[in-house]
Amino acid sequence: MTKIAEDLHPKNILLAFPGIHLMSVEELYRKYNPPTRTEICRLDGAPLGPGVPSHSVVPVWLGSFCEEVSDPRITISDFGEAWLNTDPSPREELHTPPIYLPPGTTFVKDSISFPADIWTLACTIHEIMGERPLFECFLGDRNDVISEMISTLGLLPEDWWKMWEARGEYFLEDGTWRTDMKRRRAPRSMPLSERIQRMGRQDEPEFSADEAESYERMLRAMFQYYPNKRATAKEVAKSDWMMRWGIPALRAYDIQTPCDLS
Repeated sequence: MTKIAEDLHPKNILLAFPGIHLMSVEELYRKYNPPTRTEICRLDGAPLGPGVPSHSVVPVWLGSFCEEVSDPRITISDFGEAWLNTDPSPREELHTPPIYLPPGTTFVKDSISFPADIWTLACTIHEIMGERPLFECFLGDRNDVISEMISTLGLLPEDWWKMWEARGEYFLEDGTWRTDMKRRRAPRSMPLSERIQRMGRQDEPEFSADEAESYERMLRAMFQYYPNKRATAKEVAKSDWMMRWGIPALRAYDIQTPCDLS
């Protein structure tokens, strides 16, 4: 049976040091120190509400940047949002972070299926490649995220546009940006092509012009607003960018790929 892994995003993809899974808890603490806990309290001194943790744990520093880790182990965690595609009760809501959710989950209370995975996968691919979220915004406000989607991909379909109650905070009715908006963002669009051009490390372009065009075509197929128009997993795997750059990069590191993608 096939699972729909709706919560597969960068925060649930873990990079493990080789051999760290063989260490005992005592060995782990001896090498990297015990966890540092920080108490959580309200500013007004009132008791914490239900579901609020009593403390947070500071992330551990393992002494190396991810680029310096040789032969890392990739682990996918947290399948709390996954379910079998044979489930007789389809989902109508997801708890994936807003910056990775497709816009249709806001406007259409319908069963959620594989196309939602494709949208989240596209967000994940770009965040890994570009080192920052594509639809980045302060505190993950859903309306801010939708405005970022429009900035990147263009206006929503007309039916969704009319359903979006907060559109007047960002746009005039003709779809142009408000110059007097109270939201903390510039009143202009930054199309996907421009965002791809701004990718890169140490001021060097991430892609050649040919690869950037191919990469954009793949993402646009994955970022179609209507789920039934979105690329399937097989179409993504056999896209021009995957065949010419993605899969060859995996094979250069001796990472096996499914034989039917050759």
